[in-house]
Amino acid sequence: MKVGLALGAGAARGWAHIGIIEALEDMGVQIDVVAGCSIGAYVGSAYASGHLAELKNWACSLDEWQILTLLGVGINSGGIASGKRVFEKLADEFTAPNFEQMQKPFAVIATNMHTGREVVFKEGEIGESIRASCAIPGLFAPVKYQGQWLIDGAVVNPVPVNVCRQLGADIVIAINLTADFRPQIMERNPSEHIARQHKTDEFFEKNSSLIRSWFSPEKSKEQDSPPGIMSVMSSALDIMQARVTRSRLAGDPPNILIEPHLYDVGILEFNRAEELIQNGREAVERLSQQIEYQLRCAR
Repeated sequence: MKVGLALGAGAARGWAHIGIIEALEDMGVQIDVVAGCSIGAYVGSAYASGHLAELKNWACSLDEWQILTLLGVGINSGGIASGKRVFEKLADEFTAPNFEQMQKPFAVIATNMHTGREVVFKEGEIGESIRASCAIPGLFAPVKYQGQWLIDGAVVNPVPVNVCRQLGADIVIAINLTADFRPQIMERNPSEHIARQHKTDEFFEKNSSLIRSWFSPEKSKEQDSPPGIMSVMSSALDIMQARVTRSRLAGDPPNILIEPHLYDVGILEFNRAEELIQNGREAVERLSQQIEYQLRCAR
């Protein structure tokens, strides 16, 4: 029996994947194949290459200033951040150079920007596929690969259950990082939702005055002044991703679904790795009996 792990999209919330993987391994769960989308592809490539511990140590060392430097915020074509250093770090220290050299079969999901088709990478060099899968619209520029312009895989397939099955998985464990962004939950916590939006704007306020003028709302005495561009973008992405995820999981449900509580985490809060990893561990602990039962029944 092959067990597949589908690592979902969610930007900074994706550090929770590390805790989930660690907790599953502590339970004795043997993961045979991995598919990742966006941050799930980033973490998944390190895991499939045998370098998850090194990625964890680096993630836990990050502070806000390092994140700004790594993202390369500024005047970039197609996006407001280059992300060059983030992907160079992955290529240099955390992942094998190509899919064939990984310790586990691995696949990455991106989206063709012009056709809207899902693009799956599972052979050849790894670098450009991760960049494409992580190309959050507006934040990172699209990636040109073999004549196609590619963007974030989360646009069409945020939690790639189907791709795990294409890799031969008999049972799929899926990680959904957007469970807390269902409309009914957001309606119950409007103040928390607004506070999370502000975090994204405040992140850019720490950068230069030029960038701040682009992405932060105008200072106003009015309490209902509009949010900044980045806040609007992140909220729109959360809503879109949550809806697409629900639709995809309904049509192709996993055998086990793990949904950590990540409501108060902004998409760029990569400096909260330790907390997010613990959240991931706790999500597995809550479902440990169900996971053991499902795996036992599948044998």
